[in-house]
Order: sequence, then C-alpha cells, then structure tokens
Amino acid sequence: MDLSRFAINQITTKNWTLAQAVDGYARAGVPGIGVWTEYADAHGASAAKLIRDAGLFVPCLCTSAWVNLTDKAAFASALDENRRRLDLAADLGAKTLVVVPGSLATGEKDLRAARARVSDALEELLPHARDAGVALGLEPLHPMYAADRSCLSTFAQCLDLCERLGDGSGIVADVYHCWWDPEFEAGLLKAGPDKILTFHLCDWLVPTRDVYQDRGMVGDGVIDIARYRGILDEIGYDGPFEIEIFSKLDWWTRDGDETVRVAVDRCAPFVAPRPTPALA
Repeated sequence: MDLSRFAINQITTKNWTLAQAVDGYARAGVPGIGVWTEYADAHGASAAKLIRDAGLFVPCLCTSAWVNLTDKAAFASALDENRRRLDLAADLGAKTLVVVPGSLATGEKDLRAARARVSDALEELLPHARDAGVALGLEPLHPMYAADRSCLSTFAQCLDLCERLGDGSGIVADVYHCWWDPEFEAGLLKAGPDKILTFHLCDWLVPTRDVYQDRGMVGDGVIDIARYRGILDEIGYDGPFEIEIFSKLDWWTRDGDETVRVAVDRCAPFVAPRPTPALA
C-alpha cells in the first residue's frame, strides 16, 4: 500500500488539535496533512517545526479569508489577512492556499459584482503569492454555497479565471463540489496536470442530511471516484490526494483514530502512484 501521495485534510478530524492530528496521521502512516489556518494559529509559531519534525508534507493551507466586502477599508484588511495566510502557507511548506472567497455581501443581490470583487482581490494578491512561492488554489464550490461561501461555482469558471491570472494560480478540485458538473471531466482534461494543485476526496451521501456538514466517507456515497482517478492518470497528474470530510452527524462524533484508519483503508485504492506507461 503506497500512500506517498496521500494526505488527510485536518478538518476530517475536526476535534483534534494540530499536534494531535500530526501525531495521529503519522502513527497511521499517512505522509501528508492539509492544514487549516485556525489550527495553525492556535498552535503558534512552532506549527511548521511540528509538521517538519513528523516528516509530513503539506499540500495546502485552508482557506483564504473572505473578500466579499463592499467597504473599502474592510476589503483592504481582508487582503492583508490573505497576505498573512500566504506567508503562513510558505512557512508551513504548503504550495497552495485554498481560495474560498465568500460571495454576496450583506444585503447584496448583485452576483456579478461579487465575482468582480473576487477577481480584483486575486489580482491584488497574485504578486505576493508569487513572491511567497504559494499558489492561489481556486476551489469551485457546489452552487448551494453560491450566496455566501463562494461565488466560484464551476470548474470551468475557475479554470477561466486561472488562465487570466496566469502563473501563481491553479485549481483545487474536490469531488464533493464538482461531481455533479457535466463539464467536470472535460475541465480536468483541459486543465492538465499543471493546473490541478491538489485533489480532494470524499463522497456524496443519499440522502444528504445537512448541506454543509454531511459529506460521506469515500465509498459510502454515489461519486464514481475510480472514474476521476482514471482521468487524472490519463492527463498525467502526479500531485497529492487529500481526504476532506465535514461530518457533524457521523465522523466528527467518532474517535479520531477510527476515522483515520477507515480513511486510509477507503482511500488507498485511489491514491497510489500513477501507473508507469508500458513500453511499446
């Protein structure tokens, strides 16, 4: 079982501190951890050393601060916070800051204006991202999040924005948010391996009991993960895979070691190194 590309996004074990997550993942033979800003901040200045000493790689830092703010001073403050998070990502060794920018401001109904603010914010942040060596990872979120958490809703929309931004930007693809999208497969093919920064695994439950925090463990839902892994192999993707589960009704109520054990067992078939092409 080769887990060299595999990381657990620490929100999957929500009740663990950063230190507990680093210890738990390392004990289970998981080589990577997707870090959340709140946990790194709570741990303090030694967070990067903690992770390095455990020998873990960090595929991403989650997430960007929201920029869905119409007040100019507040918008500028949000940009400063995102610059801090880019610096934190660099300190942790993360190559990607996951961009979840927010959407409509309070009382707003103009989605085009919200998207324009996000585009402006990313252009403002791009020079700092490049200097830090951390890519802005645009994550398309399911349309049910479009009013509040993110106005970046489809893979094609994010890819188009990445193409406008250029170097220092890419895609964070999450099957939970993208599996429904008829253009998802074509988007992966168009993006190619260089634009996909990390790939998030989980599953879509039927029924889904909570639209925000009821993601399924890999294998418990309806997403054809094997198909997407095949497309990633086809385009030559060699980047990381992360399991990321928000599960207030199930996995967050369980012992963290159990969640990690099951995550490893379920994800192992999908995270192995890309097969070496046979010689002609």
